[in-house]
Amino acid sequence: MHEPPPRPPGAPPPARAGDVAPYVEDERPATLADIRSLRRWLAVAAVWAVAATALAVIALLEANKDNNGDQTRAAGELGRVQRQLNSRMDDLEARIGDLPTSDDVSKLDGRLKSVENSVDKSTTATDKLSGRVDDLEGRVDDLESRVEELESSSSDTTTSP
Repeated sequence: MHEPPPRPPGAPPPARAGDVAPYVEDERPATLADIRSLRRWLAVAAVWAVAATALAVIALLEANKDNNGDQTRAAGELGRVQRQLNSRMDDLEARIGDLPTSDDVSKLDGRLKSVENSVDKSTTATDKLSGRVDDLEGRVDDLESRVEELESSSSDTTTSP
């Protein structure tokens, strides 16, 4: 029999049939395009749910065609299901309508940039003022030491007549 060549030390074992790659979680934040795509897929899923329910109701009606009493009951059930679906669709449309638009996101982004710029300017001004205050404190300390020197020298001159 033919043996495969030896693996170098530290190399991972060779892949076998049926092996699955490890799951790597993506830590990137959702983008506006991701949210739009999700919104579209939710609408598609809602449409499919309505279509599937309608097909199920039609199949139910066809199965009960022979029995008039069952048809009346099925018609009432169909009306109830349709009202529920309409209510759910209205709720979904209201929730989708309440989501922010791209204009809202753009405006919010502009406001955020404006605030960031203001903070940067305030930080720069604060740094400048802090430097000036430090300079003034140094000058005041120098003046205090000069005053003390002058007071000590004047007291020395007045005591020695």
